[in-house]
Formats: sequence, C-alpha cells, structure tokens
Amino acid sequence: MKKQKIRAGANITLILSAAGILAAFPFQHTFAGGLLFAAFSAATIGGLADTFAINALFGDPLKVRWPKWMGTHIIARNRERLIDELVDMVENELLTVDAIKEHLQSHNLAEVVAQYLLRHGGSVNVKEIAEKLLGELLERTDAAKLARSIERFLSQHGDALQLSDMLADIGDWSIRNGYDDKTLSFLFRQLAKIAATPQLKDIIGQFVHSAIKAYEGDKFRRRLVDFTAGLNADAISEKAQIWIVTLLEGMADENHPQRIKLKERFIETVKRLKEDEELRLRVKGTKRRLMDAVWPHISLQPYLSRTFDRFREALAHEDEADEGAFSVKVWLRRQLDAAMDQLKDTERLERLDAGLKSAVVTLLEQSHAAIGRTVRSKLNTYTNEDLIELVKEKAGHDLQFIRLNGIVVGALVGSFLYMLTFWIGGV
Repeated sequence: MKKQKIRAGANITLILSAAGILAAFPFQHTFAGGLLFAAFSAATIGGLADTFAINALFGDPLKVRWPKWMGTHIIARNRERLIDELVDMVENELLTVDAIKEHLQSHNLAEVVAQYLLRHGGSVNVKEIAEKLLGELLERTDAAKLARSIERFLSQHGDALQLSDMLADIGDWSIRNGYDDKTLSFLFRQLAKIAATPQLKDIIGQFVHSAIKAYEGDKFRRRLVDFTAGLNADAISEKAQIWIVTLLEGMADENHPQRIKLKERFIETVKRLKEDEELRLRVKGTKRRLMDAVWPHISLQPYLSRTFDRFREALAHEDEADEGAFSVKVWLRRQLDAAMDQLKDTERLERLDAGLKSAVVTLLEQSHAAIGRTVRSKLNTYTNEDLIELVKEKAGHDLQFIRLNGIVVGALVGSFLYMLTFWIGGV
C-alpha cells in the first residue's frame, strides 16, 4: 500500500512538472519564468528518463517494442547472471560459515529445546511421535533380514575390532576411576560367599575322598596310617573350605599382599596390551578362534523374532492388558521422561548446548554449498514473470523513490544551469 502511494505521488509530480512547462512557457523571457521553465523542463526530462530506465528493467516501457540496444527486458535477459549474483550474495556474504557461527554463539540451543520440551508441551508431541515411529518400525522390520544383515556384518568386520585396544582402554578407564578395586572387592566377597556354601564343601569332600582312595589303593599300611592320623575327607574338606573362604575374604581388602600383587599384574597386563605386539597377536588369534568356533552355532533370528513379536503383541493389546503387564508405551515414555529430566541439570544443559552447536557447525562446514544450491533451486522455479514480480515486490518502494529523486534532482540541476547561463549572458 505504501509503495502504491509513492508510485502515485511520483506520477502526480511528473504530471505537475510537465504542466509547469506549459504554464511557464509564455513567461520564459523573464527571469522567474525562465527559471521555472528550465526547472520544470529538467524535472520532467529527469523523471521520464528514470521512469523509462525502471520500466526497462521489467519489460518494454510504454508497451512499445524497443530494439535490444535500448537495454530493455534487463531482468529477463540477465536472469542467469542475476541468479548467480543472488546465490553468491546469500552463500558468501549473508550466510557464511563464520556469520552463522557468530550468530549461534548468541543463542542457547539447549535452552530452547528444554523450554519447548519442559514448559511448552513439547514432551507430549515427542512422545506421540516416538510411539508412532516405534510402531512403524516394528511393523516394517523383517527380523530374519535384520538378523542376517547383523550376522553378515559381524562376520565380515569382526577382524576390524581391535580387542587388545578395547581391553586396554577398559582397563585404563577402570584404573583411573577406581573401578578395578571396587570390582575385585565385590568379586572376592561373592566368591567367599559361594565358597562358604555346603555345596562347595561337598565338592571338595568328593575330590579329597577320591584323592585319598587313589593314594591308599589296596595298601593296608597306608590306610592304617591315614586312620591313625585322622585323615578323612570330611575333616580335610572342612579345613580346605575355611582356608579358601579366609583367603577370599582377605583378598577383598585392597591392602592384602596377594591383592596388591594381583593389581600390579593387572596394570602390567593393561600396559602390555598396548605395547607388547606378541601379546596383541595372541589376543587377536584367540578372538578369531573363538569367533570361528562360536559363530556357526549362533543365530540371531529366533531371538529377534521373539523380541519383535513380543513388542508387536504388547503394542496391539496395550489397552486390554492387565495392570502390571509389560507395556511398550509406558516403557518408552519412562525412557523419554528420564532423558528429559536430565535437561533440568545446568551442567548437562551446557554440555548439550555445546554438542548441538558443534554438530550444527560440523554439518554446516560439510554442507555449506547446499545453501547456494537450495537458493538456486528455488529461484529456478520462478518464471521470468515471477522473478519480475519478486523484484517489484522487494525493490518497488526504492525504485519509485528513484523516480522522485530524478524529478527533484532534475529540477535543481535545471535551475542551476539556467541561473549560470543567465549570469554569463548578463555579464
């Protein structure tokens, strides 16, 4: 609406300046009449010239088919160059990687996500989408094909797994965080409990009884000596059990001598897994032998089929399920709730923000050219008429001001030239 008013104002001003020529013409022999005649004439010429030039951008001024050398249909004739310039401007001046990075730093992406999920009902939408996706995934997934793909991938790429490095990394992480001591203490306590059970005592007793029988054989003298010395399976197994339990309970203490030696050997083994090439080759060979021995007897298809069937059945009959029965939707919602609860933690939110920005920047650096391709693809969908209308819509306001400026500047220049020539003539 504002553009139309300016256009109408420019047209009226141009008409008035043309009318001013006629009005001032009879009085041009006077100074005032000549000054007005020159001003109106220059204003009209300037306004008409700018009007012609602006209309030449879009087509034929005055609806007359002008020759090419007059420079009409400028936008249509320079369509490709115009698109190239617009793409270059957007890609390399407006939306550069550095400009987007700087803009990203002024926003907290994680906070936006948290606000949407926790305060604006986004969690409900996310859960609905997740449930639909899960249902679609379960319906469309072929357990047999998936199992074959996983088995083929593991079989083909099993050698790529550097088991030595993985074990060494796990060992390093455990040592740095003290989990090796916690794990060993827990393990020895559990072994001590197992060693104290009557079942283990019976096993030890059977082993000792077999050993004594093998030692005595048919020799009466040996049996007599054993009887006299009180050597029997029950007594020996009880003492052996007490000794084993005592040893295991003692090794649960980090300061136990055997425990210290065990930890030293563990640290040394972790170091060797990184540096000892012979040990690394042995680990690799063991891994390969285990895979060759175990892999032919493993089939993922029955397990995946049962799992998918269970989920499908649960999803199909959740509304009819008994209270307390397994619910896929409830499980999924709990997982999502747990994930979203972490957004309340400031430290986690900061890490999420840094991660999101890093991901956006990485994607931007890898795909920055897609911005230009997108702009070009969009502009190529425009016909010449559409492109002309787009330019008129975006720049029409400024173009009408150009017409007004042409009229005003023309009037000023015309007035100045008249006064200059009048002064020269008077001299």
